[in-house]
Amino acid sequence: MKKIIVLLVLLATVPLISLESCSKTAYYDATVVADGDENVDGCGWLLSIEGVLYYPVGLAENDRVDGKKITIQYTVGAIPHVCINNESYSVATITKYLN
Repeated sequence: MKKIIVLLVLLATVPLISLESCSKTAYYDATVVADGDENVDGCGWLLSIEGVLYYPVGLAENDRVDGKKITIQYTVGAIPHVCINNESYSVATITKYLN
């Protein structure tokens, strides 16, 4: 009986440990990349984060400069964005900028 109680206590604490580690959000360095006209031949603006290109949602107008370095928190969506040139990129929704 003691083994069952100990096992239940351990199983009950695992989700708490997991939630704690998920609540920590890191900032990432990103480079803004110009990728042609979104309505003609490209995807507009992209972000390069750790060598991966993403289609950004929430990119500030004043950050739309090719090669500009920004530091952000972001989430990645499940549905990719398909550009007019049929390239597809995961969507990075910017949740916070580091000032």
